Amino acid sequence: MTIYDISFFMFSIIYLPYLVVKGKAHKDFMQRFGKLSPDFKRTSLLKPVWIHAVSVGEVLAVKNFVENFQKRFPKQKIILSTTTRTGNAVAGKVLNRDVLKFYFPLDFSFVVKRVVDFINPSILIIMETEIWPNLILELSKRRLPIVLINGRISDKSFKGYRKIKFFFGKILKKINLFCMQTTESAERIKALGAAPSGVRTTGNMKFDVRELSQQEKLMPNLELSGKLIIAGSTHAGEEEIVLEVYKELLEASDSLQLLIAPRHIDRAEAIKKKLEQYGFEGILMSQIEKGARKALSKKTILILDTLGELKHLYSLATIVFMGGSLIKRGGHNIIEPAISGKPIVFGPYMFNFKDMARSFLENNAALEVKNKRALKETLQLLLKDENRRIALGRNAKGLIDKSRGATERNIDEVALLLEKR
Repeated sequence: MTIYDISFFMFSIIYLPYLVVKGKAHKDFMQRFGKLSPDFKRTSLLKPVWIHAVSVGEVLAVKNFVENFQKRFPKQKIILSTTTRTGNAVAGKVLNRDVLKFYFPLDFSFVVKRVVDFINPSILIIMETEIWPNLILELSKRRLPIVLINGRISDKSFKGYRKIKFFFGKILKKINLFCMQTTESAERIKALGAAPSGVRTTGNMKFDVRELSQQEKLMPNLELSGKLIIAGSTHAGEEEIVLEVYKELLEASDSLQLLIAPRHIDRAEAIKKKLEQYGFEGILMSQIEKGARKALSKKTILILDTLGELKHLYSLATIVFMGGSLIKRGGHNIIEPAISGKPIVFGPYMFNFKDMARSFLENNAALEVKNKRALKETLQLLLKDENRRIALGRNAKGLIDKSRGATERNIDEVALLLEKR
């Protein structure tokens, strides 16, 4: 793996300074070099299950897996690694305190050897398709099982992986079990070199996110001036389109409200300034006092600048537009608004969630718009037609209910692998 280490080192020379400039080299960053707290050494005596979930979406999807796995194996210790700060923060909020969290090690051979020595895992479970060669080879040398759950191979990834199949396939053969979201992804992972005997199609764990309780849905500190449109997980260049459409919608009806939830909350202040250029006043959700009654005018646009609240806010929405889809970012997960039974609209660029988007469209559970004009026309239609909104929301929730069960199927597969070993 010398060539890979050298290549990864060259990449790091550029990547690490970038993290410093972007303020992402946080106080716990040395964990990525294997500097873990003594708590992990104490836990190592129990040979913990190591689960890796990159960021927020993967952490939320793996939450049920962790909880259900602990119920089935109450004596089994679990540790969780993440890559991003937001993923780590969300893990701290949604997972039990007894689950130790840390930042995933950089994939240098000497770093991963140190980490594996230190935490002494019994198994590595990787969420989705995070393939780190040095870590996988180190665990394989020690005959420790490696499992990939909720796996998927996008069109773009498949093309890229095929170019390095001579190397990538050797790494995949070291992984004992692949639990893939779809038949297509299962066939792709086999085509890239995974042993067919270790590949399963178990579904998408993100469908197993639990429904919110009635108490969790309540946000009593907001007094909306009308129907609420939520633009979720938006990106730069997309908010402008949404604002232009919203401004035109207000000309026909002043009983509307807009909430923008940027994908990256550190952009909230920049979005607030952008709103002023369009004649609106932006209010950050973090500035609204809990328990206070905040009346909102039609010129007021809410900006979500806190983590973990968007799924609660979706329950207030009249319509949800999912961002990252009007520009070429690949879209975002539409399951949370679907669980709340909301009509969902997204743009043409949902390639990161291609199977999910296709399923929703085929089941009349969401609407796709091609551009700004189509977005305006579709929102106008839905705002006027309550029955259409209800039907879309009902179909979306029904599709979620029908697609559940991947979490338990994955736990069954992992349990069977552990029993065999």
